[in-house]
Amino acid sequence: MDRDNDAAVVNTHFRQTLLAINQVLGDKAAMDIYFAANLENFSTALLADNMGKTFNGYDYARILETIEITYGDRGPRILRRIGKESFHIVLREQPGWMNTGKRVFKLWSANQRSQFMLEAIVESQRKIYPNHEIWMEEKNGELAYIEQNCLVCYGRKSSHPVCHLTTGFIKEAIHWASDVDFEVRETSCTAMEDAYCRFVIAKSTATSQST
Repeated sequence: MDRDNDAAVVNTHFRQTLLAINQVLGDKAAMDIYFAANLENFSTALLADNMGKTFNGYDYARILETIEITYGDRGPRILRRIGKESFHIVLREQPGWMNTGKRVFKLWSANQRSQFMLEAIVESQRKIYPNHEIWMEEKNGELAYIEQNCLVCYGRKSSHPVCHLTTGFIKEAIHWASDVDFEVRETSCTAMEDAYCRFVIAKSTATSQST
């Protein structure tokens, strides 16, 4: 990864995460996190809403790691909530993103909807980060979202998967699309020195509701 370019986080992406952190934690608790991560400038102003790259993956991952450490056993759950809120912020700020999908969802099964959503996430991330390796695969009846250049855990070392925010984002996105609570789990993580972060979405046998 080119540390001067590929490791940088797009401002709009970073901004949406900060909005989600403030929404889930509250302004005061979020400010405490930014100070603890030695990124206190985030406590005074949000990033510009554009495709510029002001901060790098180390900054991004450090904020998320600080949340996990600060909240202990509750940390992963809180980060998944932040991922969930991030998805809804994307929907609010980019309402046209899913218009086509919502028009045809009623014709599809829950599994078809989940695949459509995962493909949409892959396409969106590739547009934001064209130099990153991001793809989807289907194996043994399960879908997987795979990212080789993960910024959520950039620079981290861990004995267990740590990309809870991404897990929460994917889970909420697929639930929104399918009306089914799919299981999403991270089975590989670059923080564990794996080659990529891999998020598996279990195939559902449930029947989704019409939207």
